[in-house]
Amino acid sequence: MFKPTLTKWYYLFCIITLVYSCYNDSDDSKGFITTSLSETDPNNPNPFTGAMSPIEVMPYSEISTREYTIELERWDIPNNRVEAVKTTDNLQSAINWAIEEGYGIIRLPAGHYLIGKYGNDIYQAGITLNNNVAFLLDENAIIEMAPNNKWNYCAIAVKNKSNVVISGGTILGDRDNHIYTPRADGATSHDEGHLVCIEGESQLVTVENVILAKANGDGILMVGSPKGDIQNLKHIVVRNNNFSDNRRQGVSLVGSANVLIERNEIHHTNGTSPQFGVDIEGAGRTNKNIIIRDNYFHNNRGGDVVNTDGKNVLFENNILLQGNDSEYIDGPIVYWKNADWTIRNNDITMRTVSANNWNGILMYSNDNQKTNPATTYIYNNTLNNCGMYMYKGADLDIYNNQMNHGHLAFKEMTNLTLTNNRVDHGNKCWAYRFLKVSGNASSNTYNGEAFDIPLTNDAPWNGCWIR
Repeated sequence: MFKPTLTKWYYLFCIITLVYSCYNDSDDSKGFITTSLSETDPNNPNPFTGAMSPIEVMPYSEISTREYTIELERWDIPNNRVEAVKTTDNLQSAINWAIEEGYGIIRLPAGHYLIGKYGNDIYQAGITLNNNVAFLLDENAIIEMAPNNKWNYCAIAVKNKSNVVISGGTILGDRDNHIYTPRADGATSHDEGHLVCIEGESQLVTVENVILAKANGDGILMVGSPKGDIQNLKHIVVRNNNFSDNRRQGVSLVGSANVLIERNEIHHTNGTSPQFGVDIEGAGRTNKNIIIRDNYFHNNRGGDVVNTDGKNVLFENNILLQGNDSEYIDGPIVYWKNADWTIRNNDITMRTVSANNWNGILMYSNDNQKTNPATTYIYNNTLNNCGMYMYKGADLDIYNNQMNHGHLAFKEMTNLTLTNNRVDHGNKCWAYRFLKVSGNASSNTYNGEAFDIPLTNDAPWNGCWIR
């Protein structure tokens, strides 16, 4: 399915690499390893054919319509993949000046900008953006984090800011050339090198039409208000981006609210755990009111989406493919029982078994009681060569799903509703499995014929459990 095709961004990347590998005024890029990005999938209904131009209409009226195109000669900004510290300092000075002069739209011309400078002993600093600004990269502009040995970096940081747009071009991490110096405890995972960091009480931030690739950590990281506080990192839009070859995650939500993630291709996430396309994991911070729709996931090593604690999450109209040359560790969709969400109208395909068996939708649990009273709804999904498994939980409404060579399996569940699900499989006792399950069921079928599931709320039922 993922037949290699040369795409526009690949030509751009190779041309820039060829031209500037012979540049003699600096040794910044000498010895760099440069590998091409993994292919996007031409079968994506919204295909990505290369680097993109920035958006033309700004989503926030607070951004001034006055435009400034950064003058590289005036600011002495290299655009040939050399002199990272100088490029960082001078590019930041140009951006700051433009904002002080009242410009809202700041354009970065074509070129390859190597950035990164000392922040502290564990952090490599990049570019920071202020309030009420659109930072627009030319289609042929590349911002690349220079090789470093730091645990953390943000190529572009938005911290406690509002009304910010990042759009167009390419942002690259240093994954191919990172130096894994052990920290004091000997650890070398270095999984916090990110391309776009949205932090604190940032609001009204849009990242759109960007290639985000080769981060040592995440393509986009959101870290919001601390545990116990009202969530003030909110109203974030991540739209129409190509997330490729990021090492930890495509997008991580570590505290966020009112987030929209749509029409992205998120693929080839691999390198260090968890290795998911999207990870909703607040670590005590609040994640709520999140929409993930119309995205195309493939070749993500851990899985495509994991929701450990998100509340009122809508996951709809997405395509999730394992990929011909990839194997899942966890599986396409994974969540914890105290998360609550709606999973609807998605197409999920597995090719080989994961560590969690053939489960396209899996609910993790433990012996503790479910404390979130909300119901999770799963409906109108198509699962190919996989099924669903939920255990030690409650409050599920599952209906109108099609499992092609799949299954529905439940263990120690209460308040489960199953309606009009269709399971096709060669083994009836694999197709429908129950152990200590209560709830109600009606109009479900096995291989096109009615299948009776005598669930009641009065007592748990066992049916065809394979030990």
